Amino acid sequence: MSASNLSAGRLAGLAARSGPLTGPLTGALTRSGRVLLITNQFPPNHGGSASVYAALVRQSDGRVVVLTSSSDYRSGGEIAGWRQHDGQVPGLIRRIPLLRTLLAPPATRGVMARLAALGGDLVLRLAVLTRVVLLLHRERIDGVCIGELLASGWLVPALRLVSRVPISVYIHGEEILTQDDYDPGHRRAARTMAAADRVLVVSRFSRAAVLRLLPRGAEAKVALIANGVDTARFQPGPADPALAARYGLAGCFVFVTVSRLLEKKGVDTAIRALAAILPRHPECRLLVVGTGPMETGLRALAHTLGLTGHVIFAGAVADAELADHYRLGDAFVLANRALPNGDTEGFGLVLLEASACGLAVIGGRDGGTGSAVIDGETGLLVDGQSAAAVATAMARLRVNDAERRRMGRAGAGFAAQSGWQEKTRDFLGLCLGEV
Repeated sequence: MSASNLSAGRLAGLAARSGPLTGPLTGALTRSGRVLLITNQFPPNHGGSASVYAALVRQSDGRVVVLTSSSDYRSGGEIAGWRQHDGQVPGLIRRIPLLRTLLAPPATRGVMARLAALGGDLVLRLAVLTRVVLLLHRERIDGVCIGELLASGWLVPALRLVSRVPISVYIHGEEILTQDDYDPGHRRAARTMAAADRVLVVSRFSRAAVLRLLPRGAEAKVALIANGVDTARFQPGPADPALAARYGLAGCFVFVTVSRLLEKKGVDTAIRALAAILPRHPECRLLVVGTGPMETGLRALAHTLGLTGHVIFAGAVADAELADHYRLGDAFVLANRALPNGDTEGFGLVLLEASACGLAVIGGRDGGTGSAVIDGETGLLVDGQSAAAVATAMARLRVNDAERRRMGRAGAGFAAQSGWQEKTRDFLGLCLGEV
């Protein structure tokens, strides 16, 4: 973990609030079939991983309990709206201030500064471990799933010392693909996955990446649970006229993208592709839903290319309005790509959500998007590094109404077979060691 700017005293306070550690750790409680999911990536935080974990909780009938944080590890500030969110899922979410140390520049003032950072890290880990052990008792937990491999992987060997419940790790992709100074060569990730009872992956691409890091004979512990979609929430329907008016989209052909504004998502490529097709299709617009570190640069790019008014930045939207934003689109585009450091899309959940809303989709071919898009049937997979390739796909869907509608119908049918109910049963069975 990176150095924390929390004081050791404040961290000790977190540990104290976790309560006393007493009583036997295994064997004394009736089996409940409940799983403890430990992750920072949980609503109201946005992102594909957070959406996956939220869906598992909703479909679990009370059998998935979440331990997450109430503070943002990047800034230390309180996560906005977490109390309101948790009130909608009563009894299933437990929060502590932090699950991991705050991101901070590496210590540069010698041995004492590094020792202070290490001490703060150890105190925080004690607080987290204490809370986890208490939850194993109080919630009658029969299985643990670690939802963040690098930030919380240390819990796997720690829990081995105090409990016999099966331990799983959930792998989305970037955590074992991106080169990281904290984990050179992914050796730390490999050790954690090897120590776990189960390794859950979201795509065939992620599975192959995991197997490259594990020793021979470990294939049996790796299980694929392809991401699903909430088909009750995401489904085809007409565009909301009031919402279309809000963004000035009436009478336009709308490409929509929903994502965090990160480099690997390729929103800049989609903007350049829009510029390429506008001379022939001036009625086209690109609606960008989401926020992220690239937002300022993307706005500047759109302005430089003369696309002000053609690229609309919606920012972050409420969960209750997300499906309506998909339905503003005539087609969906996510020009995802692999970065030089290995970071890429592990699945592309937004592609499946767009399909569920009846949209033909365009996705980058890199990474695991082949699990979310059936090329030529539910959408088009293209070179996400190439604005020309993305522009060709966008123009194709613009001019070929019959093909676009056929892909939208096929995508909705594909998504209908990817509901979360069965996937949640698989998750529970794997985490509990029943399958």
